[in-house]
Amino acid sequence: MVFTVISAAVCGVFVLLFLIFYFKSRGNYDEYTEYLDKEEYGLKDFIPIGLAMSDVWPTDRFLPMSLRSALARYNSRIYQKILELRGPRNAEFYHYIHKGYRLAAALIAAAGASLVGCILVCQGSMDGLGLTAGAVGAFVSVPFLVDASLEEDIKKRRLSIQMEFPEFVNKLTLLVNAGMTISKAWEKIINENRREHLLYEEMGYALAEIRAGKPEGRAYEEFARRCHVKEVTKFVSVIVMNLRRGGAEVVPVLREQGRECWEMRKNAAKELGEQAGTKILIPMMIMFLGIVLIVATPAVLSMTSGM
Repeated sequence: MVFTVISAAVCGVFVLLFLIFYFKSRGNYDEYTEYLDKEEYGLKDFIPIGLAMSDVWPTDRFLPMSLRSALARYNSRIYQKILELRGPRNAEFYHYIHKGYRLAAALIAAAGASLVGCILVCQGSMDGLGLTAGAVGAFVSVPFLVDASLEEDIKKRRLSIQMEFPEFVNKLTLLVNAGMTISKAWEKIINENRREHLLYEEMGYALAEIRAGKPEGRAYEEFARRCHVKEVTKFVSVIVMNLRRGGAEVVPVLREQGRECWEMRKNAAKELGEQAGTKILIPMMIMFLGIVLIVATPAVLSMTSGM
């Protein structure tokens, strides 16, 4: 009886929270979620619930100073990841969306697990207690799991830039060697590009900043910081040094950079191939087990019937 009451109480709390924030959020956050990608945000329809929660979530002023400092540092790291993924123009918006998404995911997981746990406990199954405890754990841990997915997104973004960057360096080297300035070659590459890619989006943003009056060297340095790729940073340092010194030796240096970038791309492609081979291993093992069962089953059945 005690377990039933506890399970029902936990379920009631999470389901009640879900219903309260569902009705509180209806029609109030449509402008935030209207243009979000459903494939990127699988729980897009529930994000308003999380946004409503984040707007009334209690502050941390009652927490110990050490814990508040730790949470502040953690939130700062999350913001920096979103800043890298979304850029300075959209970072604030997507940080707000991310907070809503993580809270919505936590509440849905907790409400679902507690509801199933309550049903099982009412039916006399003690397995429901594990689900009830898991619901509380999910409410605490799911936001951190959602945050952890940002790291994987960042790795994919950096890898995408690494794979495209060598081709850009080669184009720039050819144009500069033909007599163009770096800024003109940069602009020409962007204008002639017909593909949508993160690298060219960042290059276009740097070009727009230069046209708006930002110093060229500073715009390139911020471009490197946004890309957050070692090869891009090294390349930009060569460009900025050339702008400051006006040296004529930039072409040989760019050619060397191009060779290094192609080696980097080969290593990245090799790593991707190894990862793909590891992923294929599991389906191959399943197929192998299936073949073993198909071959062995008749033999086992014949031996059983013979006995």
